[in-house]
Amino acid sequence: MKDSDWEILYELYKNPNMTKVANLLYITQPSLTKRLQHMEEEFQVTIVNRTPKGLEFTPQGEYLGEQARQYLDFMKKTKAMLEEMKTNTDSLITIGSSYTYSKYILSDLLVEYRMTHPNTEFSIVNEQSNVLFRKMLEGSIDVGFIRGDYEGAVNKLLLGKNQAYLVTKEPVDIEDLPKLQGIGYKTNDRTKEILNGWWENRFGTEAPANMVVGYIDVAWQLIHKGLGYTICFLPGNFENEYNLCLTPLENKDGSGVYRNTWFVYSKNKRISKPLEEFIHYIEKEYQSGNLT
Repeated sequence: MKDSDWEILYELYKNPNMTKVANLLYITQPSLTKRLQHMEEEFQVTIVNRTPKGLEFTPQGEYLGEQARQYLDFMKKTKAMLEEMKTNTDSLITIGSSYTYSKYILSDLLVEYRMTHPNTEFSIVNEQSNVLFRKMLEGSIDVGFIRGDYEGAVNKLLLGKNQAYLVTKEPVDIEDLPKLQGIGYKTNDRTKEILNGWWENRFGTEAPANMVVGYIDVAWQLIHKGLGYTICFLPGNFENEYNLCLTPLENKDGSGVYRNTWFVYSKNKRISKPLEEFIHYIEKEYQSGNLT
């Protein structure tokens, strides 16, 4: 089984409530159910029974739950020991960053940093923010630039807010959006919640199923060719290379629609000297207003 499966099993063992565990692990309840079914198939046993009172672990399930606890404890101690064996001369910093933050802010930031810290190496992980936050909690990235609000054992610095926009080729009446072709793109779950919530409040219906592309850049290209519209959050230094029409989204009360951007790093992970210097640099750049 994957480490994530052992974690699912242990969290259910501690708290046999599918909804609570799904929320805790930032996955959907159907996905959680599917993973549990895969575990039962792999071990050829019934792990839990569903009763009117909720989940009940079978004897085999209780045994696996206890094994999950021991396995996760073993992995935690092993990783901690390996971390202790590292020296403060570690020069590689693994950064998790959303795609648009890397494109518009992070790349320039790292170039500037390397000018005064030439021996520091960076590994950049571009993923959706919910995935990056999970990697942060797992310890597979050192720091993260995260879009949206997530809770966990991390230190957080609010870098700023980005406003949401309707992006079109030509000006359109927002009230006409339900009749137009929308273009979706790969983004994190918190962003989807904010934008879908705006749609539902504005039009009283669920957000439509749109044409979906991989990256937001592709959506902008299609809009430039007249194939539809999108709604998205844009950085303050957005380069509008296609000369698209950008209309700020507003709630019914006239307020803007915003999403937070955070700099995060773990409260539990050992901080090497190079990582400490980089964190201090980010805090200094934040004070200078260079990170949003």
